[in-house]
Amino acid sequence: MIIDKEKISRRAAGLDLFRVLAALMVLLFHCHIHHGSDFGVLTGFVSMGAIFMSAFFMLSGYVLFLTYREQSLIQITNLKKFYLKRLVGILPLYYVVAFLYVVFLGRESVVQNLLLLPVEMLGLQSVFSSLFEVSHNDGTWFISCLLLSYLAFPLMQEAVKQMSARAKYVALGICTLALFWAPLVVHAFSTESIYANPFFRGLEFFIGVLLCSLPVQSKFWGTWKAFFVELIALIGLVSAGVHFHFSVGNYMLYDWVAVPIFACMVLTLARLKSPKLQGSAVLRYMSAVTYAFFLVQTFNTQIENCFFSAGEIQNNVLRIVISVVLCSLMAVILHHVVERPCARIGKKIFFSEKT
Repeated sequence: MIIDKEKISRRAAGLDLFRVLAALMVLLFHCHIHHGSDFGVLTGFVSMGAIFMSAFFMLSGYVLFLTYREQSLIQITNLKKFYLKRLVGILPLYYVVAFLYVVFLGRESVVQNLLLLPVEMLGLQSVFSSLFEVSHNDGTWFISCLLLSYLAFPLMQEAVKQMSARAKYVALGICTLALFWAPLVVHAFSTESIYANPFFRGLEFFIGVLLCSLPVQSKFWGTWKAFFVELIALIGLVSAGVHFHFSVGNYMLYDWVAVPIFACMVLTLARLKSPKLQGSAVLRYMSAVTYAFFLVQTFNTQIENCFFSAGEIQNNVLRIVISVVLCSLMAVILHHVVERPCARIGKKIFFSEKT
C-alpha cells in the first residue's frame, strides 16, 4: 500500500484521538448500564458516557466542513459525489448489522419487520421517537440522525460560507441555547426524550460546522495542557452532577456541561501539533474502525451476556476487558469483511473517471 505522506501531514490526528475516545466511552457506558461494571471513582462519569454521542455529532460536523470547505456543493456534480460517498460509506455496514440483528436477535414478527423495512432502509427511524426500543434501533438510531444531518450539510455549508463572523457567533449561540433549553422542557413536562431526536442532534452537528468555520486564534488551544484541563473539567462537573443526583440519566440535560467543553476539545485537538500522533498508523487505523466499533455495540451486549453466563465470569475487570476486546474484534472483522470491500466496490462503480 502506498502511503500519502502529504495527506498524513495535513490530517488532524487529534480529531482521530477524539473519535476513538468517544467510541470507547460509549462502550464503557454500555458496560456499566448492561453489566453493572464498576470503574471506581470514575463510575459516576462513565454512567453518563452517553453524552459522548454529542461529541460524535459535533465532531462529524467539524470534520465534514474541514474536508469540503474549499468545494462548492451547489454544483450538481459535486453534490452527487458528496451524497454517493456518504451513502457508500455508511449504508452497507449499517444494513449488514441490522440484518444480523433481525435474523439472530430480533423479536419482531415477519410482518412487523416488513412494515419497518422501508423506514430503516431509508434511515428514518429517528423520526419515529417510539421506535427507539424496537428491534436494533436503540443501537442504530445515530445512523438515522447522521444521514439526516448529511442530507442537510450542503445547505449548512453554503450558508456558513456566506455568513459573517458575527452571524456565525449568533447562530452558534442560538443552537447552543436551544440545546440547553430543550432538555429543561423535557424535564419539566416529562415529555419524550430528545436523546435520539434528529433535530437536536442536527443542531450539535451544525455547531461542529460553525466551529470549523470560525477564525479562532488562541495560543492555549492546540496544546496537551488545554486538552487535559478540558478533560478534567468534563469529568469533574459530570461526576459532581451524578454525585448530587442531578437528573442522572437525562443525558441531554448535561449538554450544559458537555457541549461547551466538547467544543473546546474539538478546537484544541484540531490544532494539536503532535508528531507522534500525526505519524501513528495505529491511531489512524483505530479511527477508521470506529464506525464499525459504534455499530457492533448494537448486539455486543447480548453476545457478552451469553459469554459471561457460559464461562461463569463474575470478575469486574475481566468483564470490562472482554467487552472491549470482543467489540474490537467484531469491529475489525466487519471493517475488513464488509466496510472496506464495499467502499472499494462503490468507488469503482460511482467514482470512476467516467463519472
